[in-house]
Amino acid sequence: MNLVLPKGRLFEGVVVLLRQSGIKITRPSDRCYHPSCSDPMIDVWIRKPRAIPQLLSLGLFDVGFCGLDLIKEAGDAQLVPLLNLGLNPVVIVVAVHTSQRDLLSTPPKRPILIATEYERLADEWAMKQNLAHITIQTFGSTEGYPPVHADLVMDCVETGETMEANGLIILETLFESSTWLVANKKALKDPVVSPRIQHLQHTLQGVYR
Repeated sequence: MNLVLPKGRLFEGVVVLLRQSGIKITRPSDRCYHPSCSDPMIDVWIRKPRAIPQLLSLGLFDVGFCGLDLIKEAGDAQLVPLLNLGLNPVVIVVAVHTSQRDLLSTPPKRPILIATEYERLADEWAMKQNLAHITIQTFGSTEGYPPVHADLVMDCVETGETMEANGLIILETLFESSTWLVANKKALKDPVVSPRIQHLQHTLQGVYR
């Protein structure tokens, strides 16, 4: 079974849960992307969280961990969320600068500019609002765009402190997100791999509860 772990701040929490479930990941240094695993039937790799949905969809990995926000943004039928681990909880919101709090009720006659890392989700939201729009891919630091370089943002919020510091107010909360165990749909149908994925899911479920 090929397992992909998220690089960065999500990594440690996932590794702790795996250890508690009896699976020990050994990484000799932060530069190692192919750590060893105490279970010889699991081949472990580390990749950036935003890359994981596509890698799973392509079948390069059977199962992995990433945020629900990234799964929804991918919108890929090959991705099957299996278990909410509750790690790194955030909410996905739409927000504007306080000077533009009436933006949705009195939108400009031009397309609005939406700063976001979630371009597909932002497009879906804006179309439901019947808003002509252009998305700006921010690759981070999204809160700093309004009101000069964007009209509103779609972003993930953990504490809300950064938004408040940049004079933003939340117009709408879309959904909650946290780290999930996610599988490739074809892997779940594989007679060899599927039982291993299910065992991992049930083991983690027991630890999380």
